[in-house]
Amino acid sequence: MPNVEQIMQRLNKEGCRLTAPRRMVVDEIVHRSLPFTSAELLQTVQRDAPGIGRATVFRTLELLCRIGIVQRIHEDAQGGRCHTYLACGDHHHHHLICKGCGTVLDFEEDKALDALLREVEKRTAFRIEDHRLELVGLCPKCQDES
Repeated sequence: MPNVEQIMQRLNKEGCRLTAPRRMVVDEIVHRSLPFTSAELLQTVQRDAPGIGRATVFRTLELLCRIGIVQRIHEDAQGGRCHTYLACGDHHHHHLICKGCGTVLDFEEDKALDALLREVEKRTAFRIEDHRLELVGLCPKCQDES
């Protein structure tokens, strides 16, 4: 995961303004190791800096998703929320999601998955430009508890 300065440099390279409120949002995201909702992020940022607007938080979050620093996680272990977010860096990977405790682990794609994607392209004539893979189950701790 890039640090705050690296992300700010990346935003600058993308032509984005480097404001103090944006830096505060980035800092909060970088220091989260667990998935979070946009509402949770907003609540934390506004607790520390009440003057930061909702739009700043949400736009920064969406911007970081667009450039690949944050990824949306579409499966929510507890249900009820459409998705959470996780700071991931800018390399492509996939997620293992525990439906018991909500833990999210990253794993890199491998040659077998690459081969599968190429085979799907070949069979369908569909050009795959991106993909997301979330595997949902129980982590070892939750398996022991059930």
